[in-house]
Amino acid sequence: MPNPTPQADVAEITDWIVEQGLLRTGLGALLEGVCERLVAIGVPVWRSYISAQTLHPRIAGLGCAWRPEEGIRTDVYVHRLAPTDAYLQSPFKRMIDLGVDELRVELAGDTPIEFPLLEEFRQQGASDYLAQRIWFGEDGQRGQETGVIASWTTAHPDGFSPRHLKVLRRLMPRLALALQTRLNHDTAVNLLDTYVGPEAGQRILNGKIRRGMLDVIKAVILYADLRGFTAMADRIPHGDLVEALNQYYDCLVPAITERSGQILKFLGDGLLATFPLDGRPPAEVCALAIEAASDALAGVRRVNLERRAAGRTTMLLDVALHLGEVYWGNVGSTERLDFTVVGPAVNEAARIEALCGQYDRNLLMSERFAAAATRPEALVSIGRFALRGVRRAQSIYTLADLPAELEPGPAAMAAEPLP
Repeated sequence: MPNPTPQADVAEITDWIVEQGLLRTGLGALLEGVCERLVAIGVPVWRSYISAQTLHPRIAGLGCAWRPEEGIRTDVYVHRLAPTDAYLQSPFKRMIDLGVDELRVELAGDTPIEFPLLEEFRQQGASDYLAQRIWFGEDGQRGQETGVIASWTTAHPDGFSPRHLKVLRRLMPRLALALQTRLNHDTAVNLLDTYVGPEAGQRILNGKIRRGMLDVIKAVILYADLRGFTAMADRIPHGDLVEALNQYYDCLVPAITERSGQILKFLGDGLLATFPLDGRPPAEVCALAIEAASDALAGVRRVNLERRAAGRTTMLLDVALHLGEVYWGNVGSTERLDFTVVGPAVNEAARIEALCGQYDRNLLMSERFAAAATRPEALVSIGRFALRGVRRAQSIYTLADLPAELEPGPAAMAAEPLP
């Protein structure tokens, strides 16, 4: 077989991989670029695959496969209680079980192949297969937990030559290192998205992490609380309590985030969220917040019907909506910061939410929010209230056609006496 891989060609691919690593190029584009360059210098790659774990609450890992006639196909692997049959019968599983970092399987001929995937490749004309694993380390020590796993398949009649294998072995650590830079960035983004929200996370990644760095923004504030949490916590096992909380939050969180709301923090049995105006008309953002609250309350009603039918304890969701200016940014000590919103408007929303349980209403809105919202005929005042810590008394509103989780009692229609 002729020498298809001069040293200069391999060095050019190495330089390209380094550049892409600095640019944090994505997994698919990185693999496709490497494969196309390998084919161009005579390494007969017929198919390539690369996979890496990721730190994400729902996604266990990402994988990409490349074939010249198909381009890139991306796979997303969700967390599972048990591995799939395809993985259990794969060369990767065998390699990990044996504790080796490389596994080669010659596919030419009619020797039986124990891996169904490779038998499929053979039927398609493949002749040789190489799997590799590169481990990531910590503080100069090789690890055994995270890394990159890849495979290279050829349909060349002679399989991979020693020179081809040498090129693949040389490039694989560089490919893994370039991919690690993107994985580290994605991990940071995933963690920040999960714990502080996408917009706050992006600000933190952009360097807005000094204490006291606050922006004044105008936003709808959503303050929510699960009524009955304390009573439930006293009656059911901890595991059941956490399961119940997750059920209720599954009703609330997607309703907010799907409408561009930002979850700022969980408060045990409640949460604080905002819908920043960002130049949009207040009526438009208020409408989204009402949709989110209504959707969440409808979800809680469905959950409660299911839980009651199963003889399980239920909780009620109370939501307050307010419109105002808040300080958004870093608050805390020099060693421990919280990226959140603070200000009188946040406190006012909390005071309004406290009225929900007192007046058997699951959704209440401030006077300022109601004035900015569209369809005033859809809102009804439940009375005028003096809120603790708020200078001016104000009317508090709810939706006129909102189904009640509990039938309102007589006190629900009476206003709190003004001082």
